[in-house]
Amino acid sequence: MLVGRMTQSSYELKDEDTNRDQQVTETRLQVITSCRWILAYVGCLCFTIINALRINLSIAMICMVKPANVSESQQSVSDECLNKYSNTSTDQLNGGEIEWDKDLQGWVLSSFFYGYIVTQIPGGYLSGRFGGKRVMLVGLFIYGVVTVLMPLAARYDKKDYTTSAGLAIALRVMAGLSTGVVFPAMQNLLGHWSPPYERSKLNILCFSGTMAGNVLMLGVGGFFCEWNAFDGGWPSIFYVGGGICLLFCFLWHFLVFDSPEEHPRISEREKLYIMKSLEGVTIQKNDSVPWMEMMKSAGVWAIIVVHVTSNFGEYTLLTKLPAFMKEVLHFEIKSNGLYSTLPYIAMFITANTAANVIDTMREKGVVSTRTARQIAGLLASFVPAAFLVGVGYVPCNKNYLGVVFLVIAVAFTGFSWLTYATNSQDIAPKYAGEIFGISNTAATIPGMVAPKLVNAMTPGGTAEEWRSVFYVWGAVYIAGGIFYCIFARGETQLWAAEKRHTNLELKHQESVK
Repeated sequence: MLVGRMTQSSYELKDEDTNRDQQVTETRLQVITSCRWILAYVGCLCFTIINALRINLSIAMICMVKPANVSESQQSVSDECLNKYSNTSTDQLNGGEIEWDKDLQGWVLSSFFYGYIVTQIPGGYLSGRFGGKRVMLVGLFIYGVVTVLMPLAARYDKKDYTTSAGLAIALRVMAGLSTGVVFPAMQNLLGHWSPPYERSKLNILCFSGTMAGNVLMLGVGGFFCEWNAFDGGWPSIFYVGGGICLLFCFLWHFLVFDSPEEHPRISEREKLYIMKSLEGVTIQKNDSVPWMEMMKSAGVWAIIVVHVTSNFGEYTLLTKLPAFMKEVLHFEIKSNGLYSTLPYIAMFITANTAANVIDTMREKGVVSTRTARQIAGLLASFVPAAFLVGVGYVPCNKNYLGVVFLVIAVAFTGFSWLTYATNSQDIAPKYAGEIFGISNTAATIPGMVAPKLVNAMTPGGTAEEWRSVFYVWGAVYIAGGIFYCIFARGETQLWAAEKRHTNLELKHQESVK
């Protein structure tokens, strides 16, 4: 009798597996409205908000701070370009109510990263233990609050601006601490939700929100600067952005869940599809992290290096592109913001298009995962390096050509997201959050260094000084691309491939018993 029950149970399991495979095939067609893609949409909006708030100070700095005295050599060049080729008036170069010198501005801009670097690895670890949803929610709430408080800090003591700068630095450090957990936490969430052959598409759609955030803030920041109807204009950048972040916390709470098993509205078909595709690769809360094996892995170091070199260029753009557009290309504040958005629009399109193409090629066996990542690494380093050097030689009377070169350069940096942002899930899906925490910790250092380095290299804001910046930038890009192509890996590494019992397998065992 017992044998008969076991035989009958085995047949039922075979039928169940057949039905499940059929459901999996059907589920893959249900993309747009699926819960995993809704997670990517919400994640994209999340990173749009986060990055808009990250660079808001770079935009506000142009109109909130009184400009430094311009040297005679710079003024002679600037006058020629301003008078003949630009819409910028000398009146637009004046104004501002905060008296921070250029060195102090560099400290305020870079202070975000001093907090950001601290919580990267803890963010990945905490997300693996308590879930990415909760960790991100706490970080987002704190980020919104400190953003709203920034104008109060900047205006705190108009007689002693070092005090106001100190308060602004403190708030930016807190902003960095709160958002340092966000990227590794999102990696943890995507590790539980992304089927292997949808990995690039879901990851890039989600993280391309950072590019959308750049577009949003660079596009509207200039208008807020000149919108004097409320509190002098520039504080609105912080009030509106921080308020939106706080409202978004409610949306995040109701739409995002740590895994398919915890989602109350997911269909059974989609749940089975995701769990089946991730069998044995999703980290459980009681798993130990193989830190030593991880740090000995060439694939992990490839991710770290390409992340650092990519961020060196990206953070320079985020913090100093508005200044370059103003000092060298001589665009006034409104057109500065509009033209500054074009590179990131191109980057958004490039990254998402490339992700879809690469996932399709991988699924059809045209290229291996490693080869796909290597191609992306080459395109993300050599092409931007060439066009950035070219930007340095664009004369001010052809400033629109400089915009074209910047658009092409930044568009191709979109391929870098197919390396460090997704490769950790290729080589160690269980520990993607921890790996991203490590790489993003190292990649935060350029954010601390870049504003000061650019300020030191461009004391007069001349084209020749910026040319040197682009040479250094291009060399760093190329070095990172070469290193990544040599050491990158594409398949799950042995130290991350230990078989774990998923909840689905446990249910099967219980049914057999």
